[in-house]
Amino acid sequence: MSFEHLLTHTFRSASIHKYRLHNGLTLLLWADKSAPVFAYQTWFGVGSRHERAGKTGMAHLFEHLMFKATTNLGDGEFDRVMEEHGAQTNAATWVDWTYYRDKLPAGNLELVTRLEADRIENLYLVSEQLEAEREVVINERKLRVDNDPDGKLYEELYALAYTEHMYGSPTIGWMPDIEGISLEDCLEFYRLYYAPNNATIVVVGDVDVEDVLAQVEQRYGHLESQPIPEEVMRVEPDQTDERRKELELPVAAAKGVYAWHCPAASDVEHAAVEVLSEVLAGGESSRLYKRMVTDEEAATEVTGWVASWSQPGVFEVAIQANPGQSLEAAEAILHEELAALAGGALTERELDKAKNGLETYFWRSIADTSSRARGLGHAEVTIGDFRWFFGQGDRYRAVTREQVMAAAARCARDRMTAVLARPAQKTEAAA
Repeated sequence: MSFEHLLTHTFRSASIHKYRLHNGLTLLLWADKSAPVFAYQTWFGVGSRHERAGKTGMAHLFEHLMFKATTNLGDGEFDRVMEEHGAQTNAATWVDWTYYRDKLPAGNLELVTRLEADRIENLYLVSEQLEAEREVVINERKLRVDNDPDGKLYEELYALAYTEHMYGSPTIGWMPDIEGISLEDCLEFYRLYYAPNNATIVVVGDVDVEDVLAQVEQRYGHLESQPIPEEVMRVEPDQTDERRKELELPVAAAKGVYAWHCPAASDVEHAAVEVLSEVLAGGESSRLYKRMVTDEEAATEVTGWVASWSQPGVFEVAIQANPGQSLEAAEAILHEELAALAGGALTERELDKAKNGLETYFWRSIADTSSRARGLGHAEVTIGDFRWFFGQGDRYRAVTREQVMAAAARCARDRMTAVLARPAQKTEAAA
């Protein structure tokens, strides 16, 4: 057998194995017979951060192309055959990765390995296929970005927050770049980034270990590794001034998205930023919700989010102003609460509640085979080690009050990027 068994990780009573095929393909395997289903996911180490200026949107375009025809299956046949066998299929692309996910009833391992290996090796790439999917992506961009206030807000936010790093480019791509992608670009992208040595297969659920190894070797073992392009490392300079942009958009009330650069997911301080986000905006009992929404009625909604990316990401707070209320009043509350936390206002009860909430969310996320597979794949491709996934609870529990205070202190005005949406003023003709 051409597989090398790299390691076994024990989680409770379960064993998760990591293998590597002779051509560089990585396999993560978690056999679990508790339900007659299994998840089969294929992760590729390519996302929008691996693209270059003028060629954005390639990774996302391929997410669409991979569901088209192969030399063995006609257009639409992949989905039809999989659905006939009770499968759920989908895919996603983001900054660090692209992955394809399948969930099937037990007993369909031969089917999924055959079809997934086929589209890695035999994708039918011709001009007609490219033009059809280019049009789909253009329309998707119009729907989700150009004509969607939230999509526009976040695209502008990342473009403003990142001056050097490719995290500032939209995963869906800039419109001129989408329109300019050539067939030759696609063929080269497919050859290099969809190579076995850039792929991680994750199998979780009701499968037999030896059967998985045999099937994967049979279907993928003959594929040749490729020289993966060396990533151009773009280090984002420290932000030392406030960046702010206002847009007129078709919104009923003003909305603001505020962001600060934060550590990469693998950084020891990343968990402290997640706890800070939970304290500030983790539900109706959080600091910002109680003040902004419940007490002062300055906003109707406030949420927080922390990017778990391979390289330094962003911590975001989004505020939906109450109609008739100024967004500035809500923003003032945001800065007051950040300053208070930086100054020591965080109580042990708040800290424990936030950590418990995050840990509870983690445990819920591993109840399903698909979510477990996604956690393993994300950790392996983003962090470089699937075992990072299992340490999330420990990392939350280890966060100290001082670490959260320090994270809040880094969220200063001169480090903030803000993009605000104001209700568009109707012209007389439009009215």
